[in-house]
Amino acid sequence: MARLIHLNGLSRVGKSTLARRYADEHPGTLALDLDVLAGLIGGWQKNFFAALEWARSHGRELATRHLSQGYDVILPQLVTVHDRDPDPAFEAAARATGATYIEVALLVDAREHLRRVRDKRPINAVEARLQAVLEDPDSDLIDRIRGHLDEYLAKRPHVIRLDTTGIGEDQSYMRLREALDAT
Repeated sequence: MARLIHLNGLSRVGKSTLARRYADEHPGTLALDLDVLAGLIGGWQKNFFAALEWARSHGRELATRHLSQGYDVILPQLVTVHDRDPDPAFEAAARATGATYIEVALLVDAREHLRRVRDKRPINAVEARLQAVLEDPDSDLIDRIRGHLDEYLAKRPHVIRLDTTGIGEDQSYMRLREALDAT
């Protein structure tokens, strides 16, 4: 049975890296990075959130088609209380195609998260833009997003929670694989 694996978590926690690695090791799996898709939409620099909404819409269609053909989709995407109520559609897309929906929250403590944000080297224009916003010393965005994610997760007890604090990519990936194998 096909699975839609949603990797949720704060920016720079490793969602895209682990999604890409999973897809590389599982032929046919679609690593559906909506931030990358948003960067392909003209005008994203002026209104990233509008481009992200379009990317979500296109992404749902891609996911539905891929799942319908019997292949897994892994979706590295932050979802918080501000996103979930208006858009439960990826979970619904999985159910509509007979696929299993699995949500995994990649967690990290606040101190290490800040270190990861500072150490991140963007690999494309979208990441560079997000990096600049996250590193703004006059912004409390990181703290607000952390609070919004915590609030979201408190209402979703079935989400698999993986603490990545103090471990690297290899161990995080191993824990992700173990969690997915157990479902």
